[in-house]
Amino acid sequence: MSHARTRGFSLVELVVTVLVVAILTAVAWPNFRDFMHRNTVTAQANQVLAALQYARNEAVSRRYPSALCGSTDGVSCTAGDTSFENGWMIWRDSTLAGTPSYSSTKDELLRVNAAQTGVSIRSFGGSGTANLIAFDQRGAVIGAGGAVTNIVVCAKNSSSDLLGANTQKVPGKYVRVDASGRITVQNLATTDQCDGAPS
Repeated sequence: MSHARTRGFSLVELVVTVLVVAILTAVAWPNFRDFMHRNTVTAQANQVLAALQYARNEAVSRRYPSALCGSTDGVSCTAGDTSFENGWMIWRDSTLAGTPSYSSTKDELLRVNAAQTGVSIRSFGGSGTANLIAFDQRGAVIGAGGAVTNIVVCAKNSSSDLLGANTQKVPGKYVRVDASGRITVQNLATTDQCDGAPS
């Protein structure tokens, strides 16, 4: 009676297989990481776009100014800080004149957005108070004086980074808000940095 010989992997075959898997992983991982960073930047830029469009639509439809500002706690604007990655809030202002300023007793808080991870979101330009973007009843930006506000979104390489980077493989995006209230999303130019308004 003959016995069939069962054969498994030899040590050499196992080492070669592990080596091939390691090489493929080393080649594929950077591309996969860049793909994930590009998706994160696109998703966050679209989220900023949606928040601004919501605030503008509220101002036009309700006939009262609405505003968006950076907020770390969801109940007050972060004074003097133009970063939005730590969260933001949208409210309807109770007054019809001047630049909106949030009051928890007078204004209606519409939405609060939590802190975002993996990206830096910074606002530049506008009326000088780039941490606050407000729309009037016609949908125009209050106090813009013809200036454009840009909110720049860039991917961070690690959680310890304070500011993201705009690279050829992972381009940053910016949300452009014209004084008229028109809002668009565009890619940063390769020469643009994440710590200033796009050229």
